[in-house]
Amino acid sequence: MSAFSVTFVVGATSEAEALRTTVDTILSVCAPQDIARVLVVRSRNAAPETVAVSEEMERRYPDKVKGMVQTRPHIGGAIRDGFDTAVSSHILLLPGDLAIDLAAVPVLIEMEKNRPDGIVKTSRWLNGGAFHGYAPLRKCLNACAQMFLRVAYRTNLTDLTNPVQIMPTALYRAIDWKELDFPFLAEMVLCPLRLGASFYEVPAACFARTEGRSNNSVMQTALYLKTALRIRFTPPNRLLKPKERTGQFAGLRKRK
Repeated sequence: MSAFSVTFVVGATSEAEALRTTVDTILSVCAPQDIARVLVVRSRNAAPETVAVSEEMERRYPDKVKGMVQTRPHIGGAIRDGFDTAVSSHILLLPGDLAIDLAAVPVLIEMEKNRPDGIVKTSRWLNGGAFHGYAPLRKCLNACAQMFLRVAYRTNLTDLTNPVQIMPTALYRAIDWKELDFPFLAEMVLCPLRLGASFYEVPAACFARTEGRSNNSVMQTALYLKTALRIRFTPPNRLLKPKERTGQFAGLRKRK
């Protein structure tokens, strides 16, 4: 494997101060040699203040930060556009609205260095449910979803719908991704899990959005179930791109 480095993909549509804080924090808490690029992927209709902050970050950190406008539709399309540009050994998704405590980021990186073929992800439930500003009903529904997925996938992971994780770029590129909208967030976790990738969790607090607007909805959340069932009942090798079905990730589950 090539030298360890990470491409951070930060999605943004209507954030400004939160986006600035996210980029500044990444550059301050992570070792420079670990950062290949911080890629701010914004939607075509991003708010003017979001565009302005993205361009400001590029000027401030010209060797590390790059902005781009997504070409595929929806949130999953934006993430995939960003990941497809990575030339680093690993990729890490972060929201631009400070939804996850950024103190977890250097922990993710250091753990991944010790197990670079696996995936290290954040968990909002590892310490009993670190949700801040969430409605009780929403937290309860998330807890029920986690229980269902743990049974369906026969796993002890505590947070199966949160894709803030670091993973090998080669594994990302081997998977035949299907989703483009919010269900891609679940697909990012469940496809590697179904393939047999090794997962490790670190606790991370999460926070309700205080800036901008969310494009998620009850319907989008309900579609997670359809995606979860599709992946669960697809033979693992069929989750890989055809040319990868005899490659290094084929039969990964059997080798565990």
